[in-house]
Amino acid sequence: MYLAIDYGRRRIGLALGSVLPKGAGLVDGGLKRETIVEKIEAICKEKEVEKIIIGMPYRSRGEAGTLTREIESLGDLLKQKTGLEIVYEPEQFTSSEAERILQGEDYQRKSGKIDEMAAVLILEQYINDNK
Repeated sequence: MYLAIDYGRRRIGLALGSVLPKGAGLVDGGLKRETIVEKIEAICKEKEVEKIIIGMPYRSRGEAGTLTREIESLGDLLKQKTGLEIVYEPEQFTSSEAERILQGEDYQRKSGKIDEMAAVLILEQYINDNK
């Protein structure tokens, strides 16, 4: 079982799966870093996660995005706490793709779902690239 993370400062989308990924909810990105790590660690234990996949946004020319340091810091903390392998999956436009997929839903229901759907897309890409 893999856990995918779509990191954001406001919301962190999660997805689980090894063949067919599905959304696994959200973590409030505004929480203290330690609290975020504890929540993700608990999910990893409960769901028997073997590997954590974190979406790493790159700009169009391949250079690191503005969140790179924050994402790597989160990955380092998760590795220390869980002992799991951390994989950074290159991703671009997953949030806008998630928004397109969820276009028919009303905004109240959709707002948090975009981050969760982005995590599903990150995990789907990782699984497809590593078959």
